[in-house]
Amino acid sequence: MVADSFARRGVGGGRAAIQRIGRGQRVPLVRATVAGRPTMLLVDTGAYDHILEGWFARELQDAEAAGRPGAVIDHANRKVAAEKWSAVSLAIEGWTPLPSISPLALGDLNPGPRALGIGGILSPQRLAGDGAVAIDFPAGEMAALDGAEATARLAAHATSLGVATRCGATYVIAATVEGREARLLVDTGSFTTDLKATSPPGRALSGRTSVSRDIYTVGGAVTTRMLGDARVRVGKLDARLDLPMVDDRAHPTPCASDGVLGMDVLAGCVLVIEANQLRIGCG
Repeated sequence: MVADSFARRGVGGGRAAIQRIGRGQRVPLVRATVAGRPTMLLVDTGAYDHILEGWFARELQDAEAAGRPGAVIDHANRKVAAEKWSAVSLAIEGWTPLPSISPLALGDLNPGPRALGIGGILSPQRLAGDGAVAIDFPAGEMAALDGAEATARLAAHATSLGVATRCGATYVIAATVEGREARLLVDTGSFTTDLKATSPPGRALSGRTSVSRDIYTVGGAVTTRMLGDARVRVGKLDARLDLPMVDDRAHPTPCASDGVLGMDVLAGCVLVIEANQLRIGCG
């Protein structure tokens, strides 16, 4: 069985039900237990590590922080202080046993997760090992698959978005926004597709933006302006979207992206995560 082969390699297998919470296209959640305490974890392909929300980390009784300082970079390219924890247990409902994790614990800069009962962020690519993990939104599940099963899932969805290449611990995919080339981070933790204001397409299109509003990242509130009715093309997908343009900080990095591909596009898709690539097929 696939689950058994994953377990022998020390990688979780099986099938976990995906729930959705929030507004609009809604972000995906799985039920999990961290250090013996049940919670919901956000399934976030844009996260390069497992992360605990501050409110949940403080409530854990059987885990101790290692006291080592750390940091994450949020979507606005801001450095957010975090604490690197010692090993704690992680179990995902429907998944075979997993090794302990050493997550990052954040402060409480974003009030949303606590209000929704979300205790942390799960980086699904860290579950793949040398196999594949499929996030199948139409089927409502996250599953460990072999290569043939993964290809069959994708073949059932006629609109291929193509292949996102791995960069660091995340995946970026080629796109165009209003005819301008863009590298978008595949991000199931984001409600919407967006652009960064400092990116080349963001700078070129900034004159078309209108009303301002705030969105939340792990680093707290970020101001955006809206780019309405923008033509976005990714593989065979050709869509018109209202895009927030994030007021970010320029932050040179080998894995820089121009924005994210979010749940307004991905909600009807299957994502197959493998060691060096992520393939996407949509219905």
